[in-house]
Amino acid sequence: MKERRQRAILTLVATRPIHSQEELVNLLQRQGFEVTQATVSRDVKELRLTKVPIKSENGDVFKYVLPSATTNYVSRLHRAMAELSTTVAASANLIVIHTAPGSAMMLASAVDEAAWPEVLGTVGGDDTILIVVRSAEETPYVKQRFLDLKGQAAA
Repeated sequence: MKERRQRAILTLVATRPIHSQEELVNLLQRQGFEVTQATVSRDVKELRLTKVPIKSENGDVFKYVLPSATTNYVSRLHRAMAELSTTVAASANLIVIHTAPGSAMMLASAVDEAAWPEVLGTVGGDDTILIVVRSAEETPYVKQRFLDLKGQAAA
């Protein structure tokens, strides 16, 4: 039962933003699991889920994310790029990064927080981020930095 419940937790966290253990308890109960907050707390610890900040209209909130068992991240941006981005493309002084649905704002926030001098700003939607680079000449280098953080060679 524990293994089935923990698989359900991993699926929930991977497919929607889960902001609290209470929310997780409610979702699991709707799926037929008899759980308490204490049980979910132990599961969260055993599964090594972590909370990361995301921007919302009510200020910063947090959501649970899955751990990466094999990677040690050096920054929030590194982790966000490795775990959330799907594609990186560039044109002139613009870079477009696609993410899983609902993840773009978290990644855009991490880009803003990194405060790279070449980046003038970001616009994050649901699954797409537009990054404005200071000049077209710097764009290939900035794009490569994003690809390096993602763990992908240049295309």
